[in-house]
Amino acid sequence: MLVDMHVHCTELKDLAQYSDSYLFACVGEDLETSKMILELSRRFHFIKPCLGIHPWNIARSSVEEARSLMELAVSNNVECIGEVGLDSRFVPETLPRQRDVFKVFLDYAREYDLVLNLHTAGTHREVFQMLKTFRIEKAYFHWYTGPEDLLKELIDNGYFIGVNPSWKIQEKHFRIISKTPLSNLLTESDAPYEYKGVSLKPELINDSLNLLARLHNLDRKVVEEKIEESFKRLFTR
Repeated sequence: MLVDMHVHCTELKDLAQYSDSYLFACVGEDLETSKMILELSRRFHFIKPCLGIHPWNIARSSVEEARSLMELAVSNNVECIGEVGLDSRFVPETLPRQRDVFKVFLDYAREYDLVLNLHTAGTHREVFQMLKTFRIEKAYFHWYTGPEDLLKELIDNGYFIGVNPSWKIQEKHFRIISKTPLSNLLTESDAPYEYKGVSLKPELINDSLNLLARLHNLDRKVVEEKIEESFKRLFTR
């Protein structure tokens, strides 16, 4: 099975086409899309729902809405919170409120042993410090392009790093992937998204698996199986 650890399922067409060969972690962006993802997970067995509020949407959200969303997650046995985190690069004006909302998600992740599917643009060190403060055990750094010296600490804490198809044109992301042990990597697409001429989609995960096979001198099928095992282990309570 191919693993897509970060995909915006509410924006994809014909989800059924992926049902036989993929495992999806579908991320929410706000209350509405999170509810839609929860419903999709009831229809499609290959979807792990991640409920959350994207940092870009914090301006029209609140701590109370975050708590309400987490109660919805807990009552439906949801195992993942996402897409959540902090962003000082694109929406610095809402950073104080982002922190308040993110702390709600951290509280629930710690109490209920939930996976955090993280957005950390410009805030990699701060997010890492908050994970340590809240004693978070399960975290996934989506499309990580943060400080390379921080990478070792993320790995030592058992956190996962996303392998996004942007490695094809983004040199820093390629270096990060190359430096990360296979046991700490999970593939993702962030679909559907256009990045500098590259149309990110689940099908490109095949290219990422081929890359990892070359980097680690392993058979492609072995890499695929190891990524699948890591995905299932992350979602084990």
